[in-house]
Amino acid sequence: MKFGSSVMRTHHYNLGSFQSRRFLSKDANYITTPIFYVNAKPHLGHFYSMTLADVQNRWTKFNNRETFFTTGTDEHGLKVQAAAAKVNTDPKKFCDGLAEKFKDLARLGEVDYDRFIRTTDPDHLIAVNHFWKTVWDKGYIYKGQHSGWYSVSDEAFYTERDIEEVVDEKTGEKKMASKETGSEVNFESEENYFFKMSQFQKPLIEYFEAHREFVQPDKYYQLVLNELKEEELPDLSISRPSWRLSWGIPVPNDDSQKIYVWFDALINYLTSIGYPNNPQLTPATHLIGKDITRFHCIHWPIFLMAADLPLPRRVVVHGHWLMGGRKMSKSRGNVADPVEISEYYDTDALRLFMMRNSVLTTDCDYSEEKVNNTRNEFIDKFCNMVTRGLSKNFDIEGTLVRIEQSSLNSMLNSLKNSELEKELKGLYEEVNGLPKLMDENVSDFRMLKPLDDVWEVVRRVNLMFETYKPWSLKIKKENSEEQNSALQLEKQLIVFSALDAMRCIFILLQPFVPNYSALLLDRLHVAGDRRGIEYAQIGADLTYGRNAVHKKNDKVPLSKLEMKQ
Repeated sequence: MKFGSSVMRTHHYNLGSFQSRRFLSKDANYITTPIFYVNAKPHLGHFYSMTLADVQNRWTKFNNRETFFTTGTDEHGLKVQAAAAKVNTDPKKFCDGLAEKFKDLARLGEVDYDRFIRTTDPDHLIAVNHFWKTVWDKGYIYKGQHSGWYSVSDEAFYTERDIEEVVDEKTGEKKMASKETGSEVNFESEENYFFKMSQFQKPLIEYFEAHREFVQPDKYYQLVLNELKEEELPDLSISRPSWRLSWGIPVPNDDSQKIYVWFDALINYLTSIGYPNNPQLTPATHLIGKDITRFHCIHWPIFLMAADLPLPRRVVVHGHWLMGGRKMSKSRGNVADPVEISEYYDTDALRLFMMRNSVLTTDCDYSEEKVNNTRNEFIDKFCNMVTRGLSKNFDIEGTLVRIEQSSLNSMLNSLKNSELEKELKGLYEEVNGLPKLMDENVSDFRMLKPLDDVWEVVRRVNLMFETYKPWSLKIKKENSEEQNSALQLEKQLIVFSALDAMRCIFILLQPFVPNYSALLLDRLHVAGDRRGIEYAQIGADLTYGRNAVHKKNDKVPLSKLEMKQ
């Protein structure tokens, strides 16, 4: 194999860091975002994909299960070539700048990926060439003449059924456009290499029918399966003439053609786990936006079938972010910049807002007011509960020592107030059940339900505080020793139960809002080695709270949250 292009020879990399990484076990959680196209700076949709994957990856790691998470940039193709030419910049230099912007977004967003892959990475060039040769040797690639409706924006050919006539909003002129993306298409003819998609239509249908979980949510499974059954798949053009596309990976042994950007880009999922040198390729969970469903649910599994490689474990599809119910657009002036939002509010505010409003089956709606309201609600319900519980009127440190000496169960059994006892036991059961409930949903990228469960617990804690008013349970001289002892016990258990429930919740929220959780766990003086999931149970840690009581002259805010109110 050879690369043969002067454009590609300008790439210089250090391959050692990729070669030295260990391979994953077969059952590891391998999660990927799409690799993002670098013809423009990152937007809210990119941040959404990154954050969804990051929360799931952190959650898996938090549960002591093996996981590996990749994101990155898609850097070849006509759009990048044109964008670089527009600013009179070398394509590689242009890609370097924008790849850094996506890395900056990940850093700002606390996205803890294991690999940031670029399709200009040297091991990716090796993987693409090896994959092409493998499929070529199996007889699934041939050269032919291609005519069809081509979109430069989508870098894709469309059939007649995939296009429609539309009217340009700015000029009023009629044009042909893709039904799926709205991008303009023009009829073109050229010589390309083709992949025999049609040979795999029936096997892919059979695979779908045998693996109902392959595409999620179910609405997208049905859409893809219906498309496979209703229309015959045409063979796919997988190269472009070099005279048209100079910025791409050359076809092995034919410098006159460059590999189609999607064929190149999809292989990144193999590159990231050591292909072609890894003898055991871990099936991936691909998290994607709904606009690239066909590429990931039809093209990609067929490519893998042709190469005799394992198919993805599943493809999880999410919707887009709108503003005021409309698609974000620079021309409409309704574009939300995740960098600006994070810098103004803070990263966790945006992470929390997006996860609190994440519904995979529909598009989601963004507004700055909602971000602000989500953040303020967190301060009001979560932070203020901690502040109240750490009041100097409540001796949380003494209570924890008492529980450690006499046990929580014995204290509960000593309560004279049966209603309070019932309330506390119900709260403990609800808190202790959170890890399992959250795991069932977060593992499938359903973030709204587990966060609703957490919010319900916090609502219950705040209501309990208001109902039983521990500040009013005061020792009185006129009371008997037994009465005062009962009042003291009630007070201690109410405050402990509230704070311990919050401690458990902040432990469980670490994958969602790592900074907020760390600040609040710090405020409770929870030790760094006691923040694992095994401690997210009532009474599992009785060592926190030492010197944590809020002092009258303490000028240190509860957290950085308060400074931005």
